[in-house]
Amino acid sequence: MHVRILFLFVLGIISISACTKQPAFTVLSDLTYPNVEGSAEPHLMVGPTGAAVLSWLEPSLEGHALKFANYSGDVWSMPHSVRNGPNLMANWADFPSVVPVSKNLWVAHWLVLQGGNSYGYDAVASFSLDSGKHWETPFLLHEDMTPTEHGFVSLFPWDDGVGAVWLDGRNMIVDGEPAFVGATGEPLGMSLRYAQFSETGDRQLSGVVDQLVCDCCQTDTAIANGDVVLVYRDRTPEDIRDIVVRRLEQGKWTEPYTLGPDGWFFPGCPINGPAIAADGDEVVVAWFAAPNDEPKVRLARSSDGGLSFHDPVDIDTTGSFGHVDVALLQGGVAAVSWLRRGEGNQAALTVRLVSMDGVPGEIHTVARSNTSRPLDFPQMVSSGRSLIFAWTGLDGVGGIQTARLDLTR
Repeated sequence: MHVRILFLFVLGIISISACTKQPAFTVLSDLTYPNVEGSAEPHLMVGPTGAAVLSWLEPSLEGHALKFANYSGDVWSMPHSVRNGPNLMANWADFPSVVPVSKNLWVAHWLVLQGGNSYGYDAVASFSLDSGKHWETPFLLHEDMTPTEHGFVSLFPWDDGVGAVWLDGRNMIVDGEPAFVGATGEPLGMSLRYAQFSETGDRQLSGVVDQLVCDCCQTDTAIANGDVVLVYRDRTPEDIRDIVVRRLEQGKWTEPYTLGPDGWFFPGCPINGPAIAADGDEVVVAWFAAPNDEPKVRLARSSDGGLSFHDPVDIDTTGSFGHVDVALLQGGVAAVSWLRRGEGNQAALTVRLVSMDGVPGEIHTVARSNTSRPLDFPQMVSSGRSLIFAWTGLDGVGGIQTARLDLTR
């Protein structure tokens, strides 16, 4: 299998206005490895050294294996295994991760089916103290033993250890049985919870960020001048599902800051979480919303570490599926990737640069699909002067595919 890359050379600087220029696309390279048949659920992360780490799930004789590879120079390393077993859960929307927290301290998470008659699953993590060479005994991120869902995890540095946030279904158990409505008629749903762990895996703090959030939308975090900034899709009792931002200050989460707001009423989960990136005090958040059945991808920027945000910029208002990611480039330029309806009603992975003053550049296609329904959450990170992409093959066959987009100024 080979990636069908659509732009070979796009030369010259993209002029947004007479006084604002963005980096230019030059060469999109086909990084064909890793491309194991059946591999899926990619997750991309850039560690403290600036190197990209790609993790994924692939079929194994035991069930599924969580693996990762490092990107150095022009190639991916040989894959390293984190976990292999029959009960690792493969879910196209709720994917595992391998996160380099510091040079030596790494953390990985994956999902484990509870088995029996339960539809629930657990969020499991493991630490490595030698940059992913060896992994310690796994442990649960959550402490409840309810037969409910626990997932959509984000991992991040917290002091000398690791922080985690995840969606948690324990509030949906009433008198030992699953429930969607409480005793007084109030809606029950997923909560957003957090925990702090030392580098040895000891639980130090845990609690609730939000008692009612969107049921199956990804969460994301970024570090802005040493502070953790969290973004997720909220849910009101009236089923307004807008994007909110919270900061972690002295071990406590600030009150939610609603982006937009969009006022998107949706009586169900759109399975479409936000993405965040930060560099110093510059923070950008990208997300999908469809108020009044008008789908759009939006971008908001903060210049004070996520305390406040400028008015959002619409990145795509014609045919967007969402499934966004975002990265910050040199000079404060933001890159937004997402899936949209392309030629022949097929899904296409696209990317667009947005200048620091909020002016969008051209929309560029990275890869096309021969399917009309997107079942993937493509990943994108900024590493040096390049954007690196990873996605599950959009041709209906599958297999992790990667590409690098080199940028010049």
